[in-house]
Amino acid sequence: MKQMKWSLALLMFAVFAIAGCNTDENSMPEGKGRLNVHLTDAPFPIQLVSSTWVTIDRVEIRKTSDADAEEEDSSFMVIAEGEMEFDLLDLTNGITEQIASVDLEPGSYDMIRLRVVDSKVTLNNGEVYDLKVPSGSTSGLKIKIHPAIMIEAGQTSDVLLDFDVSKSFVAKGNVAAGNIIGFNFKPVVRGVYLGAAGRIQGSVKDSLDNPLENARVNLLIPENEIEPGMEEEDMILISSFTDEMGNFKLIGLHEGTYTAVCVLPGFKNDTVFDIPVTAGASTTVNFELEAETTEP
Repeated sequence: MKQMKWSLALLMFAVFAIAGCNTDENSMPEGKGRLNVHLTDAPFPIQLVSSTWVTIDRVEIRKTSDADAEEEDSSFMVIAEGEMEFDLLDLTNGITEQIASVDLEPGSYDMIRLRVVDSKVTLNNGEVYDLKVPSGSTSGLKIKIHPAIMIEAGQTSDVLLDFDVSKSFVAKGNVAAGNIIGFNFKPVVRGVYLGAAGRIQGSVKDSLDNPLENARVNLLIPENEIEPGMEEEDMILISSFTDEMGNFKLIGLHEGTYTAVCVLPGFKNDTVFDIPVTAGASTTVNFELEAETTEP
């Protein structure tokens, strides 16, 4: 696993106002509201991967009232243009990158479209795989925002695009044996209006109160959303790995009650049930992992 140094100011927006709306009347045109779009990532659990790069050259948004437009392309407006390259493995544990900031007419906006023009994966041994990009470079990758973004005059709103690397970059070959022969790229992105979202944060320690780095915290989808026959990995909504101080963050969460599972090789799993999440608030959850015992 690529080592993350969360204390470094690697990105433009490591922390942002999760409340979603802040008055900023003096810096935007009269009668308009501002939208900031942030990109983040769910962690990539393959030990052999050093970086996962994507290049985006256009970000567009759709106003809800234009959703039924006869010409689909005409229902989207460009809010950012120009090549932007990101290593998605740098965007985890609450770290984000701002990819657009634009003043918009008040109203409801329900979909963002990204034009992904390039993608590649670099392994720890230096091998680079240039990946075939699906429709992201032509029609664009459409991301539904739930709930829709409400833009109000004189206010600033934030939306989070959570790029799930573990589901988007599917390794080919015998991964368990360290034999990767390529990747399939099928982007999976979750869109969240931060004005209606909360977060979970906390720490992971062992029984001696020592912080544990690189422990994976998996947040499961709410129980009422689990469908019969669903695979275990599909039940994971988002994940985060702890930093060197044992801290983690899970951001962009809808209101509800969740279950979180903490996993680290050499330790027994720890599960916390009935975790409440409220919009605009942070819930603290701490894990204590017990070391696995080996038979003499």
